[in-house]
Amino acid sequence: MKTRTTHQGPFSKLFGSIILVVVGIALSFLSGFMADRDANVKERCTAQVQASVTGFKHSESTDSSEESTAVTPVFEYEYNGQTYTSHAGSYSSNYKDKFSVGQTYTIFIDPNDPVEVYSADIAASDAATFKYMKIGGVALVIFGIAAFVISIIKLVAIGGAIGLAASSLLKKRTV
Repeated sequence: MKTRTTHQGPFSKLFGSIILVVVGIALSFLSGFMADRDANVKERCTAQVQASVTGFKHSESTDSSEESTAVTPVFEYEYNGQTYTSHAGSYSSNYKDKFSVGQTYTIFIDPNDPVEVYSADIAASDAATFKYMKIGGVALVIFGIAAFVISIIKLVAIGGAIGLAASSLLKKRTV
């Protein structure tokens, strides 16, 4: 039985630590961007209506036959004498537990665009997700910086050892 080992040098660890930092920063910014987007929707949606959940819209990135697929509730409501059907912009597999078909919920809509919907229940779920994304991003940045510093220390130590050995060899030859 052969055992195959691969040796990763200090430069590959430096590169990996830089990737961790970049991904962590991107994750933190993405969570902030998404939280700002939700805040803007909340700001625009000022008209309160009672809406019934008529079903669930499946995320386009998931297979609708899967049980744990990401969904968003489809709301039906009246505003200014017209009936609208709309859904929130975020998807989660948890929404099947939060919303029930046939139940009535209080939602807010944009009076200028009545198909734009804001739900406090969905916003609370999204806020928790954004919080965990931000914490994960910060953790990746911290871990990446620590790994980078450790890799630099190892590189300096290896370089110093090589320099010391070369210096020692040169001294012996000149004596």
